[in-house]
Amino acid sequence: MRITRDLLVRFYSSLDFSLRTFIHYRVLAAFGKPFDYFLVEEPWRVYEVLNKAVGTHNAELILHIMAEWLEKNGYKTPRDLLIRYLSSREAWG
Repeated sequence: MRITRDLLVRFYSSLDFSLRTFIHYRVLAAFGKPFDYFLVEEPWRVYEVLNKAVGTHNAELILHIMAEWLEKNGYKTPRDLLIRYLSSREAWG
């Protein structure tokens, strides 16, 4: 199954309010745009955006949470494929 923008938004919406708030304000401060923008308009930059906004450790934690959420919702996605979707424009072609 393919990862879609809608699926990314559903994942983000499923996070606890405090984590979404943390991500939102860190991304807004770093990029001048909310995280939702990148999920919908530039999903291939999500990994880069998270790394810069919340740091590598937190970005990896969020990626792990995403992978678990995807699997729980029927989208078993290997880590390398997930990173490809979140960091390569060609994956969205």
